Amino acid sequence: MPVKSGWEGRFFEDFEVGDIYRCRLGRTVTEVDNTWFTLLTNNTNQIHFNTEYGKQTEFGQCLVNSLLTLAIVAGLGVADVSENG
Repeated sequence: MPVKSGWEGRFFEDFEVGDIYRCRLGRTVTEVDNTWFTLLTNNTNQIHFNTEYGKQTEFGQCLVNSLLTLAIVAGLGVADVSENG
């Protein structure tokens, strides 16, 4: 699968099945990010915000809300895959 070098903004016809796009940006997800997102979305699963509960699980800590991961990835990719400017 070819890795496509970045350029700002693509149109639908620029995409090909199997393309790989490397994001030029990065982001560190903090405990505060995770807690706020979990509370904002009314996620009541203790694994995402209760430190004491997280310590008792097989993971030994809280887990990042998977929808937060999806939201960050989607946001970071905007300039690389959809920003036509």
